[in-house]
Amino acid sequence: MGYILLTGATGNLGAVILQQLLTAGHNVNAVIRSVVKSKDGLSKQYEAESKSGQLVFTEISDMTVSGAFHDSAKDASAIIHAATPLGYDNFLETVIKPVMAITKNVLDAAASSPKVKRVIITGTIVSTLKLPDDLFSGRTISENDWNSTTLEEGVQDKYYAYGYSKVSSEKMAWNYVKKEKPTFELLYLLAPAITGKSIQLDAKLSKEHLGGISGFYSAIFDVESPGGMFPYFMDVEDVAAIHLKALESSVQGNERYLFHSRGVMESNRVANFVRQKFAELRDRVPEGAENVKAPPALVKTDISKAEAAFGSNWKSWEDTVVNMVVDIMNFERAGLIDGLTAGVVQSK
Repeated sequence: MGYILLTGATGNLGAVILQQLLTAGHNVNAVIRSVVKSKDGLSKQYEAESKSGQLVFTEISDMTVSGAFHDSAKDASAIIHAATPLGYDNFLETVIKPVMAITKNVLDAAASSPKVKRVIITGTIVSTLKLPDDLFSGRTISENDWNSTTLEEGVQDKYYAYGYSKVSSEKMAWNYVKKEKPTFELLYLLAPAITGKSIQLDAKLSKEHLGGISGFYSAIFDVESPGGMFPYFMDVEDVAAIHLKALESSVQGNERYLFHSRGVMESNRVANFVRQKFAELRDRVPEGAENVKAPPALVKTDISKAEAAFGSNWKSWEDTVVNMVVDIMNFERAGLIDGLTAGVVQSK
């Protein structure tokens, strides 16, 4: 049985994909940027799998270098590319160019391998709509839509940079498949806001980071009123499960899939739920307005294609919020917070 080549194994989503792949019995070659920083921790976390050879590691310090994945892809049956460079300044050099280069390297490696049958890339719902312009447009989006952010906008701030890097690299990937006609199948999984707990090595919370548990933390903890949240979400464990399902031949290849959990995550309802569920946080989580409904012009989604392929029985926003709150309290007790605010109290 060939192994799965996995990028991003030390990231939020990649760490859960790794865990689920190993639990399901897959052999995994995890790409890490530094053996010194990551291998010992992952080997300890998955001691039995490392000793048996079920989990091996490939160090690639710079994934943007041409040919970076060629050797590691030779014996891979599939590639799951979950790594996403994020930068908070000089967006052209730290986000846009690296995402393009790494995606191209993954495709080249898969095309050069005699064994790779599928390349699964973690995309984003943001590839289908421009933020914030389209969020309250009232229209319905599906995997047939594309973000219209321009390069000129992409270099302006981290939100535009993220959107432009993802949509431009994805368009490049589909053009690659159309032109080169490789033997592998490409699948793009257009994930929503990824919520839930964090299990990656050396994880820290930061109110400066985009989305996920950090975005949740900055929206409702130690603020005067609940901040905005991206409404469409899915727990990280469910997103990882979709990646594993995408390995199966029953899921149509050479397709993009837009997916999220049922319902929307609205900050006022979330804040009140947290205050009700965790009484000890009422002095840190503000009370939200009552009876708040999703704006009538909120963009709608057609996720029927993904639900036909992957199902729809995913965690509710209440379940994933509980996971995040418990995780945040654990992070705070351990002092694993970047940019501590005055309201944060660490245990001694």
